[in-house]
Amino acid sequence: MHVVLSLVVGGMERLVVENSLRMDPDRFNVEVCCLDELGHFSGYLMDRGVKVTLLQRNQHRYDYFYPFRLRSLLRARNIHVMQMHSGTFFLATQAGVLARTPAMVYTDHGRALFDSRIRMVEDRISGWFVHKVVAVSRELEQYLVDVVKLPANKTVTVINGINTTVFKARPRPESLATELGISPDHRVIGTVGRLDEVKDQVSMIEAFKLVHDQVPQSVLLFVGDGPQRSRLQDCVGENKLDGAVIFTGNRMDVPELLNLFDIFVLSSLSEGTSISLLEAMASGLPAVVTDVGGNPSVVDNMVNGIVVKPKKVPQIAEAMLELLSDHDKRRQFGLNAAKKVQDRFSIDRMVEQYTSIYEELLDRKRILN
Repeated sequence: MHVVLSLVVGGMERLVVENSLRMDPDRFNVEVCCLDELGHFSGYLMDRGVKVTLLQRNQHRYDYFYPFRLRSLLRARNIHVMQMHSGTFFLATQAGVLARTPAMVYTDHGRALFDSRIRMVEDRISGWFVHKVVAVSRELEQYLVDVVKLPANKTVTVINGINTTVFKARPRPESLATELGISPDHRVIGTVGRLDEVKDQVSMIEAFKLVHDQVPQSVLLFVGDGPQRSRLQDCVGENKLDGAVIFTGNRMDVPELLNLFDIFVLSSLSEGTSISLLEAMASGLPAVVTDVGGNPSVVDNMVNGIVVKPKKVPQIAEAMLELLSDHDKRRQFGLNAAKKVQDRFSIDRMVEQYTSIYEELLDRKRILN
């Protein structure tokens, strides 16, 4: 059972969907439990035979009784492996202990901009009881061990993977371009992800202002939604960029939308291994990314993209302009990006690593024959 906050449209959630659908059905029956809401991907999974349950926690205060409710579900479903994801670690670990779940695995997909003391303490307590902690980048693994103080002997790295049959270079989708008001002469800078403070999309808009002054036919496309949307829209107005910046909200046609982009930008202040970045690169896009988390392990500077310092608006703008002004460089970087993802970041490789972790833990408990 995957335990998540929700199955809204997002990189982590797409990872849960792919993992659920690709596990060998002869070895594992897979289902998902959501703590806050179901989200767009729940119907997609249920249509494909994966059971999704909403076991809602109290949204207004800490839910002391939630671990007992989740324990009952774990027992009723006879769950052997509970795979927890970011945001669920403390509550779900308590439930797993109460239910005596044989294998408890937690995947940390990336940290908040500032880790609160209470979260650090909760994670450390959970780390005593969980059987394996997975980080999605080596940088994140080091942080979890050195700063959060999770047990080093339980912590491993499994790099995220994506479906390269879905995310790939395609001809420009003209119907989508027409829908969004993008003309053939527009140069499209785009990003996909949650509109959140940790993504620092304000710096992206400020950098785009410098780009737009030099390349008036440029457009900035935000795919996704989140708590910073109003702030970002205000920033667009403050920089007199109305009409040059498009907010699509959450969309289910991300693979096709990526084929509208000329370059992909990730201005985050913190990252694990970004699913959106991998999907963009698999789609043949050169990327401009900040030098945080797993980004520099994915993007080879001046080979398949450009790595810049976070919050350095002029540097971000300069990198965007360099790629927009050189078609041959964009094309070569895009080819290099797609090849790297195909060679090193396949979803099947990731699923095999998770399967090995589950089977090793179950074998220790003598659950497997």
